[in-house]
Amino acid sequence: MEWYYLVERERLGPVTEEELGNLAANGTITPQTLVWHEGIADWQPYETVQTQLQPATPAPAHVQEGVGACSQCGNEFSVDEMLVFDGAYVCAQCKPLYLQKLKEGVAPGMFVYGGFWTRFGAKFLDGVVLGITNNVLGIGIGALGMPALPTFGAVMLVQFAISAAYTVYFLTNHGATPGKMACGLKVIRSDGSPLTPGRAFGRYGAEMLSGFTFGIGYIMAAFDDEKRTLHDRICDTRVVKK
Repeated sequence: MEWYYLVERERLGPVTEEELGNLAANGTITPQTLVWHEGIADWQPYETVQTQLQPATPAPAHVQEGVGACSQCGNEFSVDEMLVFDGAYVCAQCKPLYLQKLKEGVAPGMFVYGGFWTRFGAKFLDGVVLGITNNVLGIGIGALGMPALPTFGAVMLVQFAISAAYTVYFLTNHGATPGKMACGLKVIRSDGSPLTPGRAFGRYGAEMLSGFTFGIGYIMAAFDDEKRTLHDRICDTRVVKK
């Protein structure tokens, strides 16, 4: 079972039950720290779930003697010479890169979510790209001289196919559509894993619901801690900064 925990309103994780217990043992997690795993309704204080967890694993003998392994390079150093962050040791050589990752919000277990207006800008750019493409194809189909109703149906079908293929291809192979790439965003699962083609297509379909609700499904992102839209909630996805 994978757990998440909050530190200064920042969601960290996932960690295993054993790792969660170890974080509590070294003081990173306090009895009042909010924790959560998939399957429970809401975040709960650690003290309320503590009895459900596996006991924390004692630190290895060499750590207890003042020697630990760097979480970045794996080499062993005196613990007095290393930085400790969320229970993880970082050696002097790895400190600059690790701190830079923290600054950029890409350290393991940490996500910086894309804001509402940044996502709006990305959606606008994708709309421009698809709008130009669809208009050109619509003109081409119209030039075939078919009756108005079949022409309209053909145009709608082609536009749907292009938009779906555009979304699925870029989300699956690049983690972001061109608009999101331009805005420094990418789409992931809640655990940080990339989207499969099936989930990417499902997200495209679910996004229609966000539009059918008079845009309320999109506006939800402005008021959600993880900047989730309706289709993000349905498909368990997150839009984060690279």
